[in-house]
Amino acid sequence: MEKRFCVGVLDYSIYLPEETITAEELSEQVNIPAKILREKMGINKKHLGGPEDHPGIMATKAYKALLEKTKINPKEIDMILYAGEAYSEYICWTVGIKIQNEIGADNAYAWDLSYRCAATPLALKIAKNMMYADETLNTVLIAGGNSNAYLIDYKDPNQSFMFDMSPGGFALILKRDHFENELLGSGIVSDHVFCDDVKGKYGGTLYPITEEIASDPEMLRKAKLIDLPDPEGMKKRLGERSLGDFDLAVRKALKASNLNERDIDFIGINHIGPRAHYAIMAGLGIDKEKTVYLSDDGHCGHVDQFLALDYGIKEGKVKDGTVCALLGAGTGYAFACSLVRWGKIQK
Repeated sequence: MEKRFCVGVLDYSIYLPEETITAEELSEQVNIPAKILREKMGINKKHLGGPEDHPGIMATKAYKALLEKTKINPKEIDMILYAGEAYSEYICWTVGIKIQNEIGADNAYAWDLSYRCAATPLALKIAKNMMYADETLNTVLIAGGNSNAYLIDYKDPNQSFMFDMSPGGFALILKRDHFENELLGSGIVSDHVFCDDVKGKYGGTLYPITEEIASDPEMLRKAKLIDLPDPEGMKKRLGERSLGDFDLAVRKALKASNLNERDIDFIGINHIGPRAHYAIMAGLGIDKEKTVYLSDDGHCGHVDQFLALDYGIKEGKVKDGTVCALLGAGTGYAFACSLVRWGKIQK
């Protein structure tokens, strides 16, 4: 009989900065009433980064906490997949290799995956597929960090959908033949009509920061932040397409897992407005109780799916055998879902 291929999550860890800002405090910065921030935008509070809170550093902090939990020898790690933000400590820099150096994973190779805030579910799919194709990959570290909160222009009301951004980092270990917390199927969607809607316009090869920009304080301030060339058009397209894209990613993951909507016991979604969050669930026929909404954390980017899962475990919503849908979306726009059957499974 052919041996069953199984990849499971050995364990995970999350790093979030301790300092937070409440809806009332944020209201003063963005000129939006705290009631609207809380009820419409789903922000009770969110995390604020300190001088050491950058993507690679936060991912490394998360791994070091994971090491304390698992006691795994870094030299056992075969591959490091950085599933974090490309906007990181430096330009033209491979964050995964820096993490490798920091943790002493001398026998691994490391690389970076850039897929905005949909990267974590995609990384789970890619790592599992690579482990299936390459029998030498037995232990894989996926780690990531996000500090896109530092790119948001609080003076621009068109960017209000990103006012929930928070910095954070995560790390998880995948093991071959680990019959616990089993990775199932994944579904990936990229909706290219949004490809130019959200970007950092300046500082790349096409639009370098010129002396003229550098000499003007306000131009320089804006040049360092996110640019929305067509905010009204983007808003209209998101209203027409995003719920369908979220739904499609989940349904693709279900099909790849030979499951259906009724099999989902818990869904962890990256932080979006509560109306959209629960609309996704309603479209899939998932009860409102089968989730945790991240109103006290904001949108921590690549961290959100495992942060929601962590709350779900602590609140007793995720138990042995729970099928968890980990769903994310990132600007571009990309939508990704990976399913995990949490807890111990029969071999």
